[in-house]
Amino acid sequence: MTDTAISGEVITTDESSAAAKAALLKENEGIVKRNWKAATEKAQTVYKALTIIHTYDLWKLHKDEKGKRKYTAFDAYLFGEFGWELSRVRALQVIKQTRAGMIEAGELPASTAEPRKRTAPEVTAERAAKVTADQLQKALDAFAGRIDNMDGGDPDFAQVNRVYEEVREALTPAIADLRELVARIEAESEADATDEVEATAEVA
Repeated sequence: MTDTAISGEVITTDESSAAAKAALLKENEGIVKRNWKAATEKAQTVYKALTIIHTYDLWKLHKDEKGKRKYTAFDAYLFGEFGWELSRVRALQVIKQTRAGMIEAGELPASTAEPRKRTAPEVTAERAAKVTADQLQKALDAFAGRIDNMDGGDPDFAQVNRVYEEVREALTPAIADLRELVARIEAESEADATDEVEATAEVA
């Protein structure tokens, strides 16, 4: 027979302890039932406050003795201010769920539904090819300029020059392909524009 400690009481695991277990279950379920609603309400109050703090970046207002931001990460703020060892991922999950409920209840404006995001403008294939080709060519030209300015007697000159040649051999065809793609897209755009003009003229 094995003795097991539950809530500070020692109970046995044989059949004679069934009554004691049932009594212990009833006692502890009573505690849960009496306190569950209050505990849930308190937790929800905490989550709402946390959601407001995060939504409006209020946690960033804390300053250190030098006047700089005291916390650079939200989870560091949670631990520093409340001793709450909640991971950033879990905290954001709780906040996202709470925010949705607060918006539905009219406690937060709808504009707070999604965290602020920085979105880059849409890039077309033509622009991506053109900008990338320009950047690669600029980098290659800069590398060549440094090679030209190096001391030919430098013991490492040969190695640096070898790397440059390898880079040049790799990038030159890539740059040419990108330039060709840009030229083709521009030609197709001009052809489409011409066709549109001719079609318009025929209709007129």
